[in-house]
Amino acid sequence: MFDDLRLSRYSAKAIQGRYMTTIRRASFVIVLALAAAQLTSCQNKAPFDPGLAGTFFPLNPGSTWTYRFVDKNLRITNLITDRAMDKQLISSATTGGETVSEGSLSGGASRSTILYVTEGGYINRVSVDGPTWIRFEEKRFLPQLLKPQLTWSNSFFPFGDLPGALAFHVVQHHRTFLESGEVVVPAGRFSGCIRIETEAEYQRNSQSAPSLRLRYIDWYAPNVGLVRTVVSKGRFFHSEIARVELLSFAKSPVEAAARSSQAGSIPRAPVRGDPVGTSRSISQQ
Repeated sequence: MFDDLRLSRYSAKAIQGRYMTTIRRASFVIVLALAAAQLTSCQNKAPFDPGLAGTFFPLNPGSTWTYRFVDKNLRITNLITDRAMDKQLISSATTGGETVSEGSLSGGASRSTILYVTEGGYINRVSVDGPTWIRFEEKRFLPQLLKPQLTWSNSFFPFGDLPGALAFHVVQHHRTFLESGEVVVPAGRFSGCIRIETEAEYQRNSQSAPSLRLRYIDWYAPNVGLVRTVVSKGRFFHSEIARVELLSFAKSPVEAAARSSQAGSIPRAPVRGDPVGTSRSISQQ
């Protein structure tokens, strides 16, 4: 009897051992399969075209961007229109700048004018309207040539250099990546985007005031510019608090006419499934 029990116990252990061995082998095979899939996806990822590095922040005079801004904390939704302006049409305060954009909220209740200047391989931006005490300057806003695997830091006073404890000081650390998939927003589908991940800390001069940490993720599309921004809060588990998405984009009339003239001089073979009389979307241009 004891021999039978011992034999059955050993048999059960043998079966359990074979079962665990099978599980380990299966797990190992799954790990290998996942690693192979990741390797294949990396190999199939389209490489970055260095010729596009200077196309992610176009400001050709006459171009217009319309964004939808959603603030989840305040439960506010606004439309923002941003237009690239000829700097000579703005006040003389912009002298020395290279490009200018004028932004306005829906209904025209608020307007702001930003001057962009390139310096040392970076784009700086400076507000050029409003009372002197709320003007701000953000140096190293963006690299002039935007591409993956860049890191840089910058800091600025978002409301100007206010006196004493009222001053807010923002310190930011940025990293860039090539977005592998399409970025889908109301304006269309955009591929080949550069994703910028930013860790920002809002500090107040007062020692007793706690700092605020926010995380920004921006997506820039070639020949279009910013198409999406997601703002989140939290050190480990990020909670989205705001979002900006591109609703529409209109190229500069001069640029559009030049592209139309160039496209008209080159015959285009019809593609099966193309609807008659339609033009390409923004993302395809």
